[in-house]
Amino acid sequence: MSAARGHLAGSRQLRHRHRYGLQEGLFRAIAASAALWPDPAAFGSVSLEDQPSLDTAEERVPVRALLVNAHPDDESESAALVYRLTHELGATVDQVVVTNGEGGHQYAALAEAYYRLPLTTASSSRELLGRIRREELMRSSRILGIRHSYFLDQKDTGVTLNAADAFEAWDIARIRQELRVLLQFERYDLVPLLLPAPDTHGHHQTIAALTLDTAGELEAEDRPAVLGVRTAAAANGTPGEFSQLGGYPVTRTIDPAPVWSFDRRTPMNCHPQLDHRIVVNWVISEHKSQGFFQMEGCRRTHEHFWLFEVSGEAGTARWRDRAHKLEQRGLASKAELVAHAG
Repeated sequence: MSAARGHLAGSRQLRHRHRYGLQEGLFRAIAASAALWPDPAAFGSVSLEDQPSLDTAEERVPVRALLVNAHPDDESESAALVYRLTHELGATVDQVVVTNGEGGHQYAALAEAYYRLPLTTASSSRELLGRIRREELMRSSRILGIRHSYFLDQKDTGVTLNAADAFEAWDIARIRQELRVLLQFERYDLVPLLLPAPDTHGHHQTIAALTLDTAGELEAEDRPAVLGVRTAAAANGTPGEFSQLGGYPVTRTIDPAPVWSFDRRTPMNCHPQLDHRIVVNWVISEHKSQGFFQMEGCRRTHEHFWLFEVSGEAGTARWRDRAHKLEQRGLASKAELVAHAG
């Protein structure tokens, strides 16, 4: 009888602790649920000191790419292309994620029931939502075959259209240094980032300007092809022209129109009736804390890419060479590449 009373008392205590949201109980809940998630060790966050020495030119894979994103879930914009690069072209793809996305609590109401954690208030988001969004990104990264993820732990200030917000909130010197070391050490061929259009998130604008500034500091012959990506629905055509973000001349593109577009409805090599929208849906589904984002589904059918002028002759040549490899491996039609990369 006493044992039964003790069990009931313990149950009441656990319910009481969950009801009032004591942090230690919540963190244990995260740890417990993490046991059900895929092991991120194969693609997890690493330090630059842990990196092996640079491969020789003969040993390098056909393409080396670095995604530079402001938030977890930004990788979804180029998900179809990244998947084909890693799974069908044998490319090495890494990513930098500047914030943990803790400012994205606005649409996390449904995820509160899924994770059984309070995620919709700003006071909880820094610790709880930030941790969860990192784990969601790790799962997404495994789907895409991303090798390393570098988290810079900068503050997510929330939704904004102003690039100045992040310039004021972030450790800009540190971000520049991390990007510089990666670009110099790894010698990436392609650096996709989200197109810094004025109607996009201000953090995307900030990180684009910082990445382009850093790429421009490299020796001309070492510069990668820096690409801006934006998705759109086929019914709407391309998402307009883009020449540069006002006030940031470093964001100037070589052409107002995209240099290349990828149709997510392109069939997978494994089966002609399966296409790349499936992979995009896999990626989106991992970011369960972002409710509104989950409604994207297959709405956006195309990934459009702009090439930035800062890439220079070397970066442009790298893009043309890699575009030729894509055409050889069936990632794009020859006519499409001639039209955009000629």
